[in-house]
Amino acid sequence: MAQLTQFLLTKGAASMNVQPDALATYQAADWQIDGIRYSEGGEGLDTTSQVLMVKEPDRIHVRPGAVAAYRALGYQAKELIYGASGPTLSDLGGSLGFLDTPAFGSAEIGTVDAVTLAVTFSTEVAAEDFAAGVTIEVDDTPVEIASATRQADHTIVYYVIPEVAFGSDVTWAFDDDTGGIVSANDGVPLDDVAEQEVTNNVPEA
Repeated sequence: MAQLTQFLLTKGAASMNVQPDALATYQAADWQIDGIRYSEGGEGLDTTSQVLMVKEPDRIHVRPGAVAAYRALGYQAKELIYGASGPTLSDLGGSLGFLDTPAFGSAEIGTVDAVTLAVTFSTEVAAEDFAAGVTIEVDDTPVEIASATRQADHTIVYYVIPEVAFGSDVTWAFDDDTGGIVSANDGVPLDDVAEQEVTNNVPEA
């Protein structure tokens, strides 16, 4: 299962981690927010939270999904506005962590050739076996995966399957109970992925 966002709360000498749905209860009991580990995978598509990124003299608010890119450019996260009406965490320093939770991005077959299905993930991924836990169906029939290989761009994995015809319906799915695809950056696992449509770019014969 995808790890969830957790708030680090303190009250006197006591401390604990709680998930967002329990935050209001603890705040009402005078617990203070001291930090957060934000999970993109746990939050899903977050279009409300904002992070203030600073690289003097530049200051810009970005969505959480853009934090890694701005950090790579030398920006620092200084403030998190969590949710549409949630708490604002300022002067974060090192107390703001972002879990690099991978997610399925897209998939297509036909660009390389009619046997190579390319899956693109939201972040760089790693696995001992990229085929474990993966089910690929062509016209509602599971097919054998001959190989599964991460590419030089570590967000992309190529799956070699039997030749796919023009117009066939292709899907890709993942079961995290039997598979082990994780973030290559911090090891956070890929959650279950229900059947996803694969764009069929195989040309008509």
